[in-house]
Amino acid sequence: MRKKEDITVFISDYKCAYMTHQSQLSKSLSEEIILPEGVVINGYIKEPDIFYHLLLESIKKQAIKLRNVFILIHDQNLLIRNLNISKDELQKKSIENYLHEQTDKKVYFPFEKAAISHFLQEEDEKHVKALAMITDEDLLHDYYDIFEKLGAKEVNFDLPSLSLFEIYKDNYKSKSNQVMIVTIYKSLLAIQIYENSIPIFQMIEECDESKANTVSVLENYIERIANYYKYNLNKGNANIDEIIIYNLSEHLSKRAIESELIPNLKDFKVDHFDFTKIEGYQDQLPTGCYLPFLAIKSSRLKVQIPFDFELERIKPVNLYGNYLMVLAFLIFSSIALLYIPFYLFNEEAQEQENTIQSLENQLDILKRDQTNQTTYTDEQVQYNEAYESLLEKEMSFRAHLIDLIAELDVNVSLDHVEVDAKSKTITLLVSGNTVLDLNEYVIRIYEAYGISTFDDGPNRWITSEPETSFLSELLMEVTITYA
Repeated sequence: MRKKEDITVFISDYKCAYMTHQSQLSKSLSEEIILPEGVVINGYIKEPDIFYHLLLESIKKQAIKLRNVFILIHDQNLLIRNLNISKDELQKKSIENYLHEQTDKKVYFPFEKAAISHFLQEEDEKHVKALAMITDEDLLHDYYDIFEKLGAKEVNFDLPSLSLFEIYKDNYKSKSNQVMIVTIYKSLLAIQIYENSIPIFQMIEECDESKANTVSVLENYIERIANYYKYNLNKGNANIDEIIIYNLSEHLSKRAIESELIPNLKDFKVDHFDFTKIEGYQDQLPTGCYLPFLAIKSSRLKVQIPFDFELERIKPVNLYGNYLMVLAFLIFSSIALLYIPFYLFNEEAQEQENTIQSLENQLDILKRDQTNQTTYTDEQVQYNEAYESLLEKEMSFRAHLIDLIAELDVNVSLDHVEVDAKSKTITLLVSGNTVLDLNEYVIRIYEAYGISTFDDGPNRWITSEPETSFLSELLMEVTITYA
C-alpha cells in the first residue's frame, strides 16, 4: 500500500502542474495537466467540477495519496506592499488587522476580502516598516476546497518568486544586493526586484511570447523597470546589480534569450537560469512542473522571508455538526408540518370511529332488550276487536266524577267515592257546614245532570233522583244512578 505523499502544485490558466516530494527528486512523480479553455481564468477556478475530476483522474493514475499540499500562488494574483506605519496609528493592532481596517480608506485591493501576510523589516520608537503580501481570500478558499475534497490533510500556500530567488541565491552563490527576477509565462511577464533579499517591487504584464517581436518587448520592459528602480525609487543612487531570467514559456526558445535578448541588455549582468543543472532534474520533466520542482528544492533551503496566509476554515467535525443540525431541523420541520397534523387527523378519525362503535353497541343492546312482538291467533284478534268495541260503547265514569266535583263549593267537601259498574251507581260521602249546604249540593247535581222529560241531552247522565241518608249530623251518603 502506497503511503501518503506531499505535493507542490502550480496553477495557471492553461495548466495545472504538480510534483511529489521525495528525498531524491529524480524519483518524484510529476504531471502537467492541460486545462480546457475557461476552466481557470486569471487564476480563478471557474469550473471546479471539471478541475477536480481532471486532478482526481491524474493522481489516481499515478496512485498518489495526498497528505499535505503546497500551492504556488501565481504572480498575477499577488500584490506586494511596502508599509511604513506610524505606531500611533498601529497602536496594539496587528499589521493584518490594521490593513483590514484601512481597506478602501488608505489601501485599496482589487477584491472583496484580502488574505494578508507580512514580514517585519524595521522598527523604531515611532514607525514600523513591513512588507505585506496580499491575495484574494476567496481564491485561496477555492483552491483549498478542491484539494481538501481530494483528500489532502492540510493545504499551504507559497510564492513562486520567493522560491526562484532562493534557488538563484543558492545556485549562483550571489552576493548582489539589488536583483531583478524576470519570469516569462505563457502570455504573461512577471518582474520582481529584491533589495537586500526583500521583494520591494512587482510588475505583471500581458506578453504574447509567441510573436516575432517578443525579444524587443522583453528588452523594453526590463530596461524601463531597471530605470524606474534607479531614478524613481532611488534618485539615481542605486542600480540593478544582476538580472536572472526564468523561461517557463514553451514558445520562446533558449537561443532567442541567450543570442538576442541578453546581448541587448549590455548595461546589466544577466543570466538565463538553466533548470537542467539543478540536482534532481528529470530529463522528461514538463515545463509546467519547473516551478513545483524549484519550490521543493527551495523548501530545503533556509527561508529568509516566511509567509503564511492564515485562512479561517470550518473544521470537518464542525461541518458535519452543522449538517446534523440542518438534518435535525429538517426532521423537526417534517414532524411539525406533516406528521403532527397527520397524527391529529388520525386521532380525530379514531375518536369518531369509537363514537360510531359505541352507538352501534347501544343499538345492539336496545335491539336485544326490546320485547319481541307477540303473534296472535285469528280468534284472539276477533276477541280483542270486540272488547275494544264494547269499551268504546261503555261511558267512562271519570267524566261523571269530574262533573260531581265541579259542583262542590267552599261549604261542601267530597270525602269518599265508590263506583259500582255492574249496578251503574256512584256512592258519595260528602260533609258540609250545615245540613242545608248538603241538601243544596244534591239539588244542584240533579238539576245539572239529571235526565228529565224535557231535557235528555248528552250532558245529562243521572237517570233518577239521588238517594240520600245522613250518617251523622253533617255527613251525608248520596247514591247516584248513571246511564
